[in-house]
Amino acid sequence: MKHRSSRKIQVSSSVANLKKKNGFGTLICIFIFFIFSTLGLSLIYLSQVYLKLSAFKKNSTTLDYSSENGIKQGFDHFVSLISDQSSPSILSPEQGDEFRENAQMDGLKLVEEILGANLPLVIQESWKRMSWRSSTDCLLEQVIEKENYFSTIYKVIINSEGMIKNFKPVRKSSLEASLKIFVGHIPLPFFPLLIDKKLSQEQKENFMEKNEISFLPSKENQIPPQITFSEKELIPEEANSLLSKALKIDIFYPQNLSQLKLRTVLGLEKINKPVPDGVYLIKDDLGLGGIYAQGDIEEIVTAIEDEFQVITFRTKQGCWILKFSPTKSKTLFSTPKETLCYDLIPLGIIIVNGKINSLGGGAVDSSGRATLIKDKEIPSILRGVNLTIICSDKITLSSHLIHQGVKWQEGLPYIKDSESQLIIFASGQDFFQNRDREGEITIDKNSPQEIKIQASLTASGKGFTIEGKDKTVHILGSLQASDYLSNENTLKIAFDERVLEENYLPENAPETTKPVLYPAFFRVLEWQEYR
Repeated sequence: MKHRSSRKIQVSSSVANLKKKNGFGTLICIFIFFIFSTLGLSLIYLSQVYLKLSAFKKNSTTLDYSSENGIKQGFDHFVSLISDQSSPSILSPEQGDEFRENAQMDGLKLVEEILGANLPLVIQESWKRMSWRSSTDCLLEQVIEKENYFSTIYKVIINSEGMIKNFKPVRKSSLEASLKIFVGHIPLPFFPLLIDKKLSQEQKENFMEKNEISFLPSKENQIPPQITFSEKELIPEEANSLLSKALKIDIFYPQNLSQLKLRTVLGLEKINKPVPDGVYLIKDDLGLGGIYAQGDIEEIVTAIEDEFQVITFRTKQGCWILKFSPTKSKTLFSTPKETLCYDLIPLGIIIVNGKINSLGGGAVDSSGRATLIKDKEIPSILRGVNLTIICSDKITLSSHLIHQGVKWQEGLPYIKDSESQLIIFASGQDFFQNRDREGEITIDKNSPQEIKIQASLTASGKGFTIEGKDKTVHILGSLQASDYLSNENTLKIAFDERVLEENYLPENAPETTKPVLYPAFFRVLEWQEYR
């Protein structure tokens, strides 16, 4: 009998492996779940961090805006207070002395007088969640003394704080600028356009509407160039100080200069008779003086020949030619009778006791004379030459007067290396008799339709007139006149701000008849933000 032995049922390896795999899969699932949970929690945490960073960045940017608003409002407020003055403040001699003493003691009376407010100027405003506070104060840096006036340079400091509601951090910013103020009998070229005539507010508005006048904006000066109306007469009717300097004698008033004394200065026979009409070069044992012309001049033409400045005077009596070179220290003066040579250069002052019927620039012809040229813009004032032309009567400008180193492109002047100066002054009073003359500067009707003048023009008598039709007068410099007649022509002024620079001084320029207080230059130096 066969015995059946019981067989063990063995689990196949595949089933065992399956169980092992099921356990491993569970571990894998748990691990993956852990990883994704961690990633999810991390993403949630990072999202919160990102939201906080975004909110902080947004608040930080808003703080920047708030602080910037404080700087801008403080700056605009300061500029508007300065620019609101449409005329210079007339001072008494006592006030001028008081301001000088205060400036010498580092005081701020000058600035407070101009602003009409005490320093510091504080502005505090808010908008929505933003708020800001700005404080403007000044610090005297320098006092520059001149013969008849002084200037002060102040550092203007604007500090600002920007804030946000329910946000603790504060953003601070600061702006530094420089303010230059003139006090005293200041040179007239400091004014871009001065109308020396008392007008009511309505008359000032009508003047602006009637006359087509525009200013080229300044690149640095934050005080915009504008028309200045004087409440009292500021343009002098005499040029005694300049006449005295040109003739190298002391003159206190016109009647002090007799015909005999003038003839002696001019090297003429010492008799008590009027000076003959003509052009004279002043000279004495100490050197050369200026040029004196008696009687009307038909034409004065300026030109450049190599390193020489050439000026031709044409009158009914003949032709005079002045040639001088500052670099070579040579002067040639040709009269109808002779030619004189000097190893010196003359003073750059031309005195004309009469009319100048034509003044302009040109070129030197084959005969050595400077001839007027109207159809070309030719530089006619030599680099480095300072020239002042003073006339007792009327001056007519017939052509361009452009300095060497200056180019005009599309009506805009570009000064590369111009170091010259031209001042033209019509005084309106005879130099030796108490008699009024026209004292007018006129743009000739036959001059170029777009005439360019680089000069400071001052007309004390009848003022400044543009003749002709459809003309555009470009002035690179300044204009001061007792009156202005445009005849519906256009005037464009590009103020020559070199006169406001610290190391630049207008030479032989007419000055205001009364002491004035005048803010002339306001320039931004640096803007800083503190984080």
